[in-house]
Amino acid sequence: MAPDYEALEQLALRQCGFVATDQASALGLTAGDVNSLLESGTWISDCPGLFRLDSVRHTALDEFAKWCTWFAGRATVSHYSAAELHGLGHLQPRFLHFSTEMPITAPVRQLALHRCILTESECEQIGPIRITTPVRTVLDLAAGGISQELLDEVVSDGLAIGRLDARELYLSCENAAIDVAVRVELALVANRSL
Repeated sequence: MAPDYEALEQLALRQCGFVATDQASALGLTAGDVNSLLESGTWISDCPGLFRLDSVRHTALDEFAKWCTWFAGRATVSHYSAAELHGLGHLQPRFLHFSTEMPITAPVRQLALHRCILTESECEQIGPIRITTPVRTVLDLAAGGISQELLDEVVSDGLAIGRLDARELYLSCENAAIDVAVRVELALVANRSL
């Protein structure tokens, strides 16, 4: 199979410039082809198994797109990172948080991996980034030990900017653990939404 450089570039453009080596291989590129692209400077690599089209403009979402591409759809931006991307609260996470069903070891220290099973309805796709919905994000934060004050802020921001609906959030607690449901209800009461 001849390398499909045009398809490779189109794929990179859909993924904020990133391409995983297995994706390149599926498009007919060999390790030698990838090395030639890297040596020419057209592509760059700062992470094993991943490279980036150098001409693609850098954005604030690059780190998220990078790891979504690296995990090849097996991980979803979640918890503190999802709250940050949704504009919920001022949590300033020290790590990039991802949820994954598979027992994957984080390839770098800046990643915090949470093991859980997510349904399609609990996730959204924003370009190359798969992220938990605002409701699922609140439930994850409530289960994860965030302070009640910060959880109240996350819920308040979500309600204020229309990313959360109080009734939908309340109903989502039906299947949640008791402590999570209580914490979410307290956040709704604090925001006079119950």
